[in-house]
Amino acid sequence: MIKLNKFLGFVLIFMMFTFCSCEKQGEIVQNREVVFVNGVDEFDKETLYLIPSNPDALPKNSLNRKDTLIIGMPAPSGVFNPLFAISVNDVDVNDTMWDPILEIDGNGNVTDGVTYLPEILKDENTYNFTIKDDAVWQDGEPITSYDMEFTFKVLMDKTYTGTFERDNFNMFGWENYRDGVTDSIEGFKIIDDKRFSIKFNSINAKKNYYFERIKPLAFHVYGKDYVQGEAFKIELLNRKPFGNGPYKFVEYIEGEEVRLVANENYYNGKPKIKNLILKVINDSNQISLIENGDVDIIRKTILPTQENFTILNDMGFVGGILTDVLGYGYIAINHKEEIMRDINIRQALAYGLDRETIVKASFGDYGSVLDIPQNKNSYFYPDTEDFIKYDYNPDKAIELLEKSGWFLGEDGIRERNGQKLSLKFIVGSTNEVNDVLIPIMIDNYKKIGIDIMVEFMESKTLIQRQKDAKDGKFSYHLSFMFTPFASPDPDSSSRFSTNGPSNRFSYSNETVDKLLEDALNELDNVKRKEIYAELYKEIAYDLPYIFLFERKNIDIYTSKVKGIKNYNLNRWFSKDLEKLYIE
Repeated sequence: MIKLNKFLGFVLIFMMFTFCSCEKQGEIVQNREVVFVNGVDEFDKETLYLIPSNPDALPKNSLNRKDTLIIGMPAPSGVFNPLFAISVNDVDVNDTMWDPILEIDGNGNVTDGVTYLPEILKDENTYNFTIKDDAVWQDGEPITSYDMEFTFKVLMDKTYTGTFERDNFNMFGWENYRDGVTDSIEGFKIIDDKRFSIKFNSINAKKNYYFERIKPLAFHVYGKDYVQGEAFKIELLNRKPFGNGPYKFVEYIEGEEVRLVANENYYNGKPKIKNLILKVINDSNQISLIENGDVDIIRKTILPTQENFTILNDMGFVGGILTDVLGYGYIAINHKEEIMRDINIRQALAYGLDRETIVKASFGDYGSVLDIPQNKNSYFYPDTEDFIKYDYNPDKAIELLEKSGWFLGEDGIRERNGQKLSLKFIVGSTNEVNDVLIPIMIDNYKKIGIDIMVEFMESKTLIQRQKDAKDGKFSYHLSFMFTPFASPDPDSSSRFSTNGPSNRFSYSNETVDKLLEDALNELDNVKRKEIYAELYKEIAYDLPYIFLFERKNIDIYTSKVKGIKNYNLNRWFSKDLEKLYIE
């Protein structure tokens, strides 16, 4: 059993964090160090890099692979279209093939993308955009204002099925286009081939960040058969993606890998590595795959635990990037079920779950319990934590359950009016968090008289079941999820507003709706922070979810991969694939 001591910190020219692991073998004691070094560039002073202790120890099959980069990731759902993708894994695949209208830099600020930063005419609620001259599609055709117009028509179409927040984006005339009253969007104007303008009903605090989410579609590929009111037909091309990013689609072998090739027409320069493979991995094989040299990079999926750090460091040729994560883990509550609309039930579930033990067992010192939908590293995290916190308290949970008339039956499960308090918990797939969460959850809830039935399914199936449940076609009560933030902006209307496109759980609260709207429309960040403090108090009390944790993230790469530097929680290497090279 490998045991890892705690941080030993010391300062040289820069901060270095060292872990010491000692393993006794007879009379010999081997000392191994896991060294993390702070970055020294513009954006990464808070980032910790795992330094390969023996970079020349690469496996032969890795060394022999000269023109191909293999990145390990969980299985995508196959929605290879940036406007329609819902799952995080599909978004990651699409990011290799598309660049957005605007990007986010290492400070979390919006910067140039396919277009330059727009000229903003606040008195007219208008943004004037100019597309870069060298921005072209993968076939070399220039990206034009007509492509942008088509992209927004798809987003505003009545049959659009993605999660873009059209209501909050609030483009002038979009509802008339959606409803078929007009055949064009009044707020979108083509000035010339490379210039266009967008007029809004109002400008809100999040407006610039929306353009980082919008990756344009080529009109000459996706739009030639488009008919207003039939945007859903574009999804027929989900397995034939055509983009403007660093790599081009070659082949998708379902359940195995996505194969791509460098885009020679990429406006930021042809990638230095010819071939890119996104290989499907899982928690049981990911470490062995990198140890054997079968993958070069693993993004986000290896848990940042001391044990994993030691295993990776012992390979010698592995480096890593340790950062905070923009996002959080939670247990989603299906408010479509009548029983889950009882606030006493929701609060009892929160008090009755030993979240501290779950988080410690899952992440050690690299995770912490979270009580609101905001990371503690955010400017918008409240200065005063005066929201309700649900420390593990089974007695309080029992009190709330009995307050709602749920009393123990002969079998130890609570019941009311002949109905057992039995809840269905759906999870995407087995992983290291679920392995910890599920047995503790079952045990904790059994002690307070709640029966938990666990049902496993593929992640893409889980998302579909959540949609089905919202439509009344499926029944479940709880599900484990992790939500990454699309941007550093704190707006969570998509998830918590009554009509939010990512609100698959039928949650509705008029106070929450009003606070979300007020915060979105407030342009002063100091005042905005005050509104969010009120919002978080209401959400913590009302519990749309049972919030579980925030954590750190580690991206792993082998020593053959060069060009990885200057990254943090706002920007990471997958945003700059063309800069990577192999030695």
